[in-house]
Amino acid sequence: MDAAWAWFVSWGWMYVMIAMSVTLVVQMVVARQKGDSWSSLRKLGALTVIVLTFHVWEEWVIPGGFHYFYNIASAPGLRDRYPMNELTDMITNFGGAVIWFVLVELDKYGRKMSFAVMFFSFAEVAIHLLGAGQSMQDFYDAGVYTGFYGPGLVTALVCWLPLGVAYIIYFVGTGIAWKDVLGGAVILAALSFLLITFPESTLKSENTPYVFDNAGWYEQFIDGETGAMPGE
Repeated sequence: MDAAWAWFVSWGWMYVMIAMSVTLVVQMVVARQKGDSWSSLRKLGALTVIVLTFHVWEEWVIPGGFHYFYNIASAPGLRDRYPMNELTDMITNFGGAVIWFVLVELDKYGRKMSFAVMFFSFAEVAIHLLGAGQSMQDFYDAGVYTGFYGPGLVTALVCWLPLGVAYIIYFVGTGIAWKDVLGGAVILAALSFLLITFPESTLKSENTPYVFDNAGWYEQFIDGETGAMPGE
């Protein structure tokens, strides 16, 4: 595997996301100073990219380890690669960021996509709350108390939740049409398939070279050599 590509899959795309987020912040500030402030939807689209950037860094880096819990049903030695691996998760997160960034740049971030993201925001909160609880229970059953946490929980609560509320405020203020709801549901289903279900079903492999190099948050609780929880 090409070294540059391997680095991009492991790290590079996350730095690109930071660059996209910084670009959007600068653009919004400059537009405001020029008296050409962006529309509410365009700002929400920009904030969505920024929130996703923070969220990805919590899941992957600080503290990282979301993949370990996601792959918990796999054998200990496969939790760093199956079914989620670096490539499939990059496609999921970076793919969404690129789509939203392009739409914002073209000023085409519309109501249907916004409704889809609103759904997604609250889904992220529910997924991470349930995941934190299940993670704590799994380790408690193994004799380890980890506390109520899973990588991604903090940004789900302090970033995705307020963003979802902001979308609600926007739609309550402007009125909700059935086309927004239906279109948002269709877009969310389509993006979920294209960015999550399809990549994982086609690219998952126990022999993938796209292996996570550490278990992040879970490193302190597991066997560093085998990836096993206590008692496994």
